[in-house]
Amino acid sequence: MFSVRNISTIFYVSSVRSLVFARALSSSSNMAVQLKHVPGSKLYVSEPDPRLFGNPSNEESNIYWDNDSKNWLKSRFHFSFAEYNNYKNSKFGVLRVMNDDLVQPDRGFGTHGHANMEIVTYIVQGSLTHQDSMGAVETLGRGSVQFMSANSAKDKGLRFIQTWIVPRKSGLVPNYGSFDPAGDNARDICTENNQWRHLVSDVKDGPNVAPVQIEQDANLYVAELDTGKSLDLQLKKDRMAYVLCVEGSVKISDGSGNGATLHRHDGCEVKSGGSEGTLAFETNGSEIGAHVLVYEMALDNSGRKDF
Repeated sequence: MFSVRNISTIFYVSSVRSLVFARALSSSSNMAVQLKHVPGSKLYVSEPDPRLFGNPSNEESNIYWDNDSKNWLKSRFHFSFAEYNNYKNSKFGVLRVMNDDLVQPDRGFGTHGHANMEIVTYIVQGSLTHQDSMGAVETLGRGSVQFMSANSAKDKGLRFIQTWIVPRKSGLVPNYGSFDPAGDNARDICTENNQWRHLVSDVKDGPNVAPVQIEQDANLYVAELDTGKSLDLQLKKDRMAYVLCVEGSVKISDGSGNGATLHRHDGCEVKSGGSEGTLAFETNGSEIGAHVLVYEMALDNSGRKDF
């Protein structure tokens, strides 16, 4: 754990809804599932000038900096964002932004505003401190999920997945929420490995579905799989999901011969079509297992069209 420099931000909420756990289905229903592997090599990599975000110049040498980048920030963009302008990869369903961010120690984001977006941050490594204009100040670690974010610290980098979700309507009252697996609100959520954690749901589904509710028909599920373990996930008809392999390696298959093997940073578009389908997630011989994040939502015709 590391102390974090506080950063002030403004968070405007919208909404999200529901993802469903697996039940055994016949292989005929699985035939409707479509998979599109998005390898990490297809993601745009951004390493912006530190001065643009209120940071000093990059350090020439620091033993605590992650070797994956010598820049203060390295972001992998799953969808068109900032300097990456690609109309053939502008969104996936209600997901407008998904950035896999690595922030070096003692770096952060300056004060900046956000309007009319649900912003959900899932922390993979390190600790994140957020302070917003509503007076909320909080520090969260691995496995936590939070509305809104920014920051960094002294001796360990911070990696988080930040997702922007388009709300069902604009002009909603600002809101803030979080879930910490080590906190008091972890009592009703499974935090063990090899099981799905339902972290985000639609506010219309009620307060007891997931610890964080947003104003959109979408759900966030996360699982950490040990080597040799597997999980199933059911997609209802006319639903779709975006899968991110956060760590390790995982094989996704639909029971009818279709499948994709995802490694760290890889994504996968999943669409269920006119009938329900079951996805099987299996660790793929990786010694460290797999860490998987899934957003589920209503089906539409969006998705990558550049490959």
